[in-house]
Amino acid sequence: MSVKVHDTFTPWLNEYAQKPKKMNNIVKRHASQIQFNSAASAPVDTGALKNSMEIEQLDFTIGRIVWEIHDGVDYGVYQELGTSRGVTAQHFLGRAAEQQEDKFFKDIAKELEQ
Repeated sequence: MSVKVHDTFTPWLNEYAQKPKKMNNIVKRHASQIQFNSAASAPVDTGALKNSMEIEQLDFTIGRIVWEIHDGVDYGVYQELGTSRGVTAQHFLGRAAEQQEDKFFKDIAKELEQ
């Protein structure tokens, strides 16, 4: 009598191990596009707001991938949301995120299907 022990899970595990890296690349690519689009549509006076847009990875663990798109000036939030003192909301960052939303979810869904 003999018993054969073999591993049929290794190919699946190797593929699964690459998923977080692939997902991180998708999230980073879309965050970069949001950064680019928000900078392109940011209001320009001196160009400081437009030139200060950047992305930063805040977390990359299993089940949690976080990239942040932010500006580097004190007044960016007032340009984005407006003020009660007459600054009209520009929504340059929110609009850029909304424009990317469908493409982002399609890319995530496509990767999960593979």
